[in-house]
Amino acid sequence: MKLLADAPLVEVADGEYDVIVLPGGIKGAECFRDSTLLVETVKQFHRSGRIVAAICAAPATVLVPHDIFPIGNMTGFPTLKDKIPAEQWLDKRVVWDARVKLLTSQGPGTAIDFGLKIIDLLVGREKAHEVASQLVMAAGIYNYYE
Repeated sequence: MKLLADAPLVEVADGEYDVIVLPGGIKGAECFRDSTLLVETVKQFHRSGRIVAAICAAPATVLVPHDIFPIGNMTGFPTLKDKIPAEQWLDKRVVWDARVKLLTSQGPGTAIDFGLKIIDLLVGREKAHEVASQLVMAAGIYNYYE
């Protein structure tokens, strides 16, 4: 299987995008952490007031080591909790910190909530509810609006 990006990172860094999403997985997150271009792109999104979203290993592995969000509340993959400062960690499936426009989520099992919150932030709660209503989800799982 071959995966290709829709656009090279250098184009994303200078593009007119509303959000940058860092997917999880420890190996991928380590590659992101070690990419100067990726880290600078995330910092640029943050400085320009755009949304930064990270799930699973990405908050602890990319955002924290580079001190991109020193005051942002966040969550991440539970076994990496010790890598996130205790005063920033929230034990929730999805965390939106509007002060710094940071969206984080815990992992694969929270990906739908994470995606719905991105929809909510970009096009509104009504559209997120419309999408959510078409999904078959266990009762009590969808709390993206918190």
